[in-house]
Amino acid sequence: MIVIPGPSSLGLGWRIAERCGVEPQPVEHRVFPDGESYIKFTKPVFGEKVVIVQTTAPNPDTRLMQLLLMARTAKDFGAKDIVAVVPYLAYARQDKRFTELEALSLDVIFSLLECSGVTDLVTVNIHNETSTRDVERKHRVRFHNLSAVPLLAEYLKKEGFDKAYSLSPDKGAIYIAEDASKVLEGGYNFFEKTRDRKTGEITMAVKDLNISGRRAVVFDDMISSGGTMAKAVEALMAQGAERVAAACTHVLYMPGTEEKIRKAGADPIIATNTIETPFSRVSVAGLIANKLKELE
Repeated sequence: MIVIPGPSSLGLGWRIAERCGVEPQPVEHRVFPDGESYIKFTKPVFGEKVVIVQTTAPNPDTRLMQLLLMARTAKDFGAKDIVAVVPYLAYARQDKRFTELEALSLDVIFSLLECSGVTDLVTVNIHNETSTRDVERKHRVRFHNLSAVPLLAEYLKKEGFDKAYSLSPDKGAIYIAEDASKVLEGGYNFFEKTRDRKTGEITMAVKDLNISGRRAVVFDDMISSGGTMAKAVEALMAQGAERVAAACTHVLYMPGTEEKIRKAGADPIIATNTIETPFSRVSVAGLIANKLKELE
């Protein structure tokens, strides 16, 4: 097995390689003045299983292009199998057509990966696994989705959130709160959330959760602008929660996100290192390495 840490996941790629017991082989990489990426491998890959570790944030278009260049290079030079480890996969939110004539972005991504030679795709808490499975069936790329939620819950348990109430921002993500509650053992529930498909505006109906004096954690797969998380935290604080943590797998870290969530009352905000941010307290290296060993 050859593990290649891509330009966007150098730290995580090195940790995964160490967990797999192999020497990491980062690529030579530079960016031309016009923004194009140059990629060159540093070791032959003929006959090898090649694992490319490349998250797709920030700058998703650039990161995706780098991933495709690395995958195609591995294919061109005779790699036996090409495993794309993409901890955060951009464009996964558009996993179905919600309105007429929309682009089905995730299907395009699968097509590009397939054409570039990728045989297996490993992600962490993709936006909607069920919808992604529907897309996978149209392609020859084998899809493996891992969950970092138990890792986040274990971290919070050590930080004083044992027996805390676990919540997801909407019913569709209730499985996240349920998985977290298996670790924290404080019960779980969800908010009623709706999003206007045209404006993106979120409305959230708050249940009476009997949360007064208790600690709670809002779990989600991703924080982007922070609007959903802030509304959920604010709702729990308004119902008398003693302390509320915001936990997610991926933080895109857009301007104003942290301030919005902290103003709502979240303490702490934690995430994994699928995307390196100041909130990356939990590593997914071991989780991914274990999966790669299964694929050998």
